[in-house]
Amino acid sequence: MESGAVSLYERAYSHPSFIQVSLQKKEVLGGCCVLSTCRQHNWPVAMCTINSLLEAEPMLMGVVYQDLVKALDLQPPPTASLTDMLESYCYGYKLAPGEVPDVFAETPEQLVQRSAALVELAADVWLVTGRHPLPILMACVYVAWQSLKPKDRMKHSLQKFCQIARLPKDACGACKETPLRRVRELRDVLCKLGRELPWMRGGAVEPKTVATLVEDILKHQKSLLLKAMRSYEEEVEQEVREAAESRQDDVLSSTESLLAGQLSGRDQGPVTPAQDVPPARQPKSGESMLEASGGSNKTTEESAPPAGEEHWGRRHLFLPPCARNVKRRREESPGPHVTGEEEISDSEIESYIRSAEEIRSYVEFQKKMTEN
Repeated sequence: MESGAVSLYERAYSHPSFIQVSLQKKEVLGGCCVLSTCRQHNWPVAMCTINSLLEAEPMLMGVVYQDLVKALDLQPPPTASLTDMLESYCYGYKLAPGEVPDVFAETPEQLVQRSAALVELAADVWLVTGRHPLPILMACVYVAWQSLKPKDRMKHSLQKFCQIARLPKDACGACKETPLRRVRELRDVLCKLGRELPWMRGGAVEPKTVATLVEDILKHQKSLLLKAMRSYEEEVEQEVREAAESRQDDVLSSTESLLAGQLSGRDQGPVTPAQDVPPARQPKSGESMLEASGGSNKTTEESAPPAGEEHWGRRHLFLPPCARNVKRRREESPGPHVTGEEEISDSEIESYIRSAEEIRSYVEFQKKMTEN
């Protein structure tokens, strides 16, 4: 495999696309050749891993890898799945017995098994879709490590965990914010499932203490997912029902006030021509009092929100990130409507005409130019 990476780098180095490039780009090109060779041999190596070894910018390596594939017309193999990367990734953490104190020690086999279960759960609830693999793997390994001995490990943060496992500084510091977000998202999912456990119904499940329930959640994962989605749908239906009842109460109250106003007008005496109001007719069969008074459906339509205003994702508990965090489109203000046939004012026309002084200066300048 080493000879394959060397020959691929020699082909790319002599290609016109990579001749007049910077030295940093040529160094990244070597890492891209190693990555392409590893993927062709089905080695579960992530781009971020090689990028951290080279200490290069992730965006630059992605661009160089795409240029390499296009320039040499390589057939990119399918990327390795997260579960394939997980085993080799877990062995990068120095947590084996004898390397760290017994409180923090964990065998790689147990860590891989618990982390793989969390990765499968994250894939089922759309946390993996469209995401970089290493932050997801780091979040799953961290939560799995805490859940194996939660009493002694819940108090340690992700940064402290990286120091205990003796990860490289670039792996802990360069992408610190993204793994923290993945940890929060994973804990949020675990809290939603933990509330559906029979002995936790009605109890508070907090992200800081959810590590104690991870083993039970993973053991009953499928049933808890169904219960959580069913409970969420029932809550949404209840909210819709309450909103409809409140709108109906508003309609009835407006109807009663309208009828009370008409009755009070009749009790005041004979109606003058200026106050001539048609009498309210009795409702027919199948017609409400508000419809009989002539303006009912408007109130219902005005009180109900537009159909397209509520996002469809509110009806679902677990969604892909692209659907859960929808970016609102910026409303562009319409610019001035110009057709080219607008009238030009006299003052604007005069601004384009040269004055007598400007003409004299221009003529004098032309004379001096011809004399020289």
